[in-house]
Amino acid sequence: MQGINRVVIPVDRSEEAKLAVDQGSTLAKLLGIDVAIISIDDSNQFIASAALEKKLRSEHEVVLDHYRKVVELKNVKVITEIIVGDAPAREIIKYVNDNDLVVMVTHARKGMDRFILGSVSEEVLHCVNCPIMIIKPQIKKVEALL
Repeated sequence: MQGINRVVIPVDRSEEAKLAVDQGSTLAKLLGIDVAIISIDDSNQFIASAALEKKLRSEHEVVLDHYRKVVELKNVKVITEIIVGDAPAREIIKYVNDNDLVVMVTHARKGMDRFILGSVSEEVLHCVNCPIMIIKPQIKKVEALL
């Protein structure tokens, strides 16, 4: 992993994002590099209410503050940033540099959910020139009912 200067961890408000923060900050610690945790605020394309937009922005700030503290506990230098845009994958692609390592989680959606919602991690994977680590959350085994 020579030539990597920073770990970029795009997060959302999902539980799975914690995995990316944990793994990405551990890698950064091992490599002796900084972390950038980013959250994409795409609410402006859906919301006409300034009060609701302010509430959502506050939620982004709370999530990023929590993750910043988690990374700092590992003695890793971290910055956090909220990026306003209308397409999360596109904003992530614009943010990263060729010498970054992107660590992100996939939600592993299938079928119609993937068709409608798209796949941010897949689009980022195909469009960035830097290394990328995509973490797939463990699938909980469901026992068949007899």
